[in-house]
Amino acid sequence: MKTKTELSSGLKKTLMRSTAFIAIAASVVLLNLQYQTMNNETIDTASVGHGDVNTLKAALDVWRDNYEAKGGSPEVLKISLGYSKVLSAEFTPARGQISLDLKQGHLSFQAAGLKNGNYDLWFSDHLNQADSQNKAIKVGGFTVAEGKGRMDTQLERNKLLGFTLNSVSVTLAEHSPAEGVVITGAPDLMHKLYYADKPWLTTAMGDFQNLASEPSTFDFLLPKAAQANTLSDLTPVLGKLVAEGRQIFHNETFAGNGRTCGTCHRADNNFTLDPNYIKTLPQKDPLFVAETNPALAELENPVLMRKHGLILTNVDGPDVDIFRSVPHTLSMATTSKTELIADGGEFAADAAFAGATGWGGDGAPGSGSLREFTVGAIAQHMPKTMNRVPGVDFRLATEAELDAIEAYTLSLGRSKDYPVYQITFNDPLIELGKVLFDTKTSPCPDGSAQQKKAPFCAGGAAAMQGVTANCNGCHQNAGGRSSSTKANPSRNTGVEQMKIHPARLLKPDMAYDGGFGLEEGACGPGGDFTCYGDGRFNTPPLIEAADTAPFFHNNAVSTLEEAIAAYNSDAFNQSPGSLSKGQDRKVKLDSTQVVAVASFLRALNALENIRLSDQLDKQAKRVANNTTARELAELAAAENQDAIDVLQEGKLGTSWQASLRLEDAAKFQRMARMSPNKSLRNYLLDKALEQKQKARALIASCDPNAAVPATVVVPKPEADYLYTCKEIGL
Repeated sequence: MKTKTELSSGLKKTLMRSTAFIAIAASVVLLNLQYQTMNNETIDTASVGHGDVNTLKAALDVWRDNYEAKGGSPEVLKISLGYSKVLSAEFTPARGQISLDLKQGHLSFQAAGLKNGNYDLWFSDHLNQADSQNKAIKVGGFTVAEGKGRMDTQLERNKLLGFTLNSVSVTLAEHSPAEGVVITGAPDLMHKLYYADKPWLTTAMGDFQNLASEPSTFDFLLPKAAQANTLSDLTPVLGKLVAEGRQIFHNETFAGNGRTCGTCHRADNNFTLDPNYIKTLPQKDPLFVAETNPALAELENPVLMRKHGLILTNVDGPDVDIFRSVPHTLSMATTSKTELIADGGEFAADAAFAGATGWGGDGAPGSGSLREFTVGAIAQHMPKTMNRVPGVDFRLATEAELDAIEAYTLSLGRSKDYPVYQITFNDPLIELGKVLFDTKTSPCPDGSAQQKKAPFCAGGAAAMQGVTANCNGCHQNAGGRSSSTKANPSRNTGVEQMKIHPARLLKPDMAYDGGFGLEEGACGPGGDFTCYGDGRFNTPPLIEAADTAPFFHNNAVSTLEEAIAAYNSDAFNQSPGSLSKGQDRKVKLDSTQVVAVASFLRALNALENIRLSDQLDKQAKRVANNTTARELAELAAAENQDAIDVLQEGKLGTSWQASLRLEDAAKFQRMARMSPNKSLRNYLLDKALEQKQKARALIASCDPNAAVPATVVVPKPEADYLYTCKEIGL
């Protein structure tokens, strides 16, 4: 860790990165929380399942970068506001943002998309502003003309003392939040970790100390679980939070219809759903409440859910039925940063989102935060009736529950991408697929590279198609980050223009999904159908792609080869995404190249499965409780089986010898789950770990000193974005 001798009032970003644990360390306040299961039994805090505290820490680093790039800082609190599926009186596309100077108390608010008229801005100390215990303070009023409104005011410190800011709301003038909210927003777990203690810190030789708050500061408004002034290793503390989140995610029904978050995001199915998995579930499973409960007959379309794995979302408003696939929740820490114009992004609207969630960035219509996504998901998927009345059809999650769920979700999967250019695959077909994938831009007809400004090729010629796969630009290192912005890109790649959508054959009147935003647009094969949005969807990471089929936001294709071949289609090659940043990114791969790229992605997915399986086996070795250890070992075995499945799914480039070693590991894992005591179980798990290491070596090797090919773009600094060879076991 670099040493700094002083900290300016602005706390520059470089210092915040070098002292990445300042904000997290202050969150030792979480030690005072009591983590219990639903039956009040103490949770085994070593049982975090697929969760990893280091991944959660990485998520905070990404969030911090995103937040500060948008003007947030230890001295300036920013909160985005938008329509809430639970709290807003009616649907609105409006958005807003507050900017609060925590040292001086100056507040600036801007809104767009509201109907013309007079409005009030409120602070509340509860998530549910209609709660009888809620204390609401009116900040001021403002007028909206031509859809835009603004307010600047100076807060009075004495009138706010003792008040905690847990939500911000806009109401119609002379209406309280209890009478109806128009748009709303709230600090989430990342805000709480970032602002966990006094934000104005000094440091000398790595020793952190708090400066006393000046009488004029407003930091007391920030939501905190408690106060603490000591520095500590927070790994066990955050581990408790992740463990609690795991229990809530998979077991808590929020007094609803019996569904949980894990009903759709299945831990034993890579945190997603697909038709083959769904058919294994018993009829009594809460996923099928639309079939078993007449009051919920319109909650889902059972045919589309069972045959195509599609869930009803209503992201374009309560009267528009949009059906989407269930995105897996693995490695969200790597894709939570949105693109900004200043960093090379193309869309100014992306700056409004804390994180692009729910495929189109509109799954959480307020700020895009996971917190708001959870609030909306409970109302959308878990109510007892279609009235969706809080306190009647479901209960709102508490602040502590929302924090724990966010911690667990952000701890799942990878914290970094794979160092693809350092990896050499033993199978030549897989290795060739890697080279195809990892080459960013098609060359010009004369073999030269495209220029960054028009004309991109000499004489205005079009770039060659099919020479490269052009995957690296949006999926750098097979993740979900752009090679130019290092953030998660959203692009219109023409998915809603494909000639056939299998689900629409069953439901011809199904609404087209316009993706990001709510402006009226054109969808369908010829652009002849109305949809809402600009056609953009989030770029998913591909390291987990092979075992999370079907593909795209609408589950339009079934196999990895079909998903890759989709980029050969007119739907993509005539889409805005094919000309991203002005360069010609059209694709035309022949069948052998498609197979090579698919083989590469399967091998990479298998390496990640093995890494996760190892993580779970090692976790099982540490826990004392036999039941918990067996559960973790079972999850480890499922990841190991996924590695076998993805390697054998492709008939070429399968690394068959590695599959045999993984099958041997599976035998040891089965015996470990039946073991009556910890010592025998751990011996068997060690044997499984040995076999998985042999399998990994049969798939690939890794050279940390490998030269970077001229066609590859590597993120800098690499340590922030890429695992080392050692970290992936190679």
